[in-house]
Amino acid sequence: MVTRILICDDHPMFRGGLAAALGDEPDFEICGQVGSLAEVRVAVVDSRPDLVLLDVDLPDGRGTDAVAEVAASTSVVMISAHDDPAIVRRAMQDGALGYIRKDAEPLDLLRLVRKAAEGKTALSGEMALRVADSLRRQPDEISFEKSLESLSPRQREVVALIAEGKTNREVAHALCISEGTVKNYVTKILEVVGVSDRTKLAILLVRQQMAR
Repeated sequence: MVTRILICDDHPMFRGGLAAALGDEPDFEICGQVGSLAEVRVAVVDSRPDLVLLDVDLPDGRGTDAVAEVAASTSVVMISAHDDPAIVRRAMQDGALGYIRKDAEPLDLLRLVRKAAEGKTALSGEMALRVADSLRRQPDEISFEKSLESLSPRQREVVALIAEGKTNREVAHALCISEGTVKNYVTKILEVVGVSDRTKLAILLVRQQMAR
């Protein structure tokens, strides 16, 4: 039986290379290649794939935001250069069958795609262990991670610099914005993640990094 695969990734070279690698296999057929959430929503209806390989970071949004919608009509596996267990958990909770890193070895990639084609969980052994470990963490830490996911790209840049121990002035210099603007960002970030002050935020960020 041939599995019809739709690839959604915004990097043409990677998308084309993945399509070529999978298309060479007799049990796979590439039925489409797209580069955005808008395109994948249309292609799922038009191409009727058996499996969608969906990138996490796309120009018009996060692939994780479309998992539940796409999974309602076909199987979904996330593909990404990142391997954050929180993103993997969310994707699978929304219906994804698995999560494959873009730097996976060719044979491992084929093995995982075939598992997904069979309706089985498609995770590398290492990723499965990391997800399992993250599920044993405290609820407040999991809630903190989910809050971080809801931040805007610019807010995440500020958070990343805070995690490095930079002051508001240093953050302002690094991002070429005013110190007052940084303070406004920090105030909003604290509100979103439910932390009372900048120091507690920094501590939670350090704990999160150590847990990975």
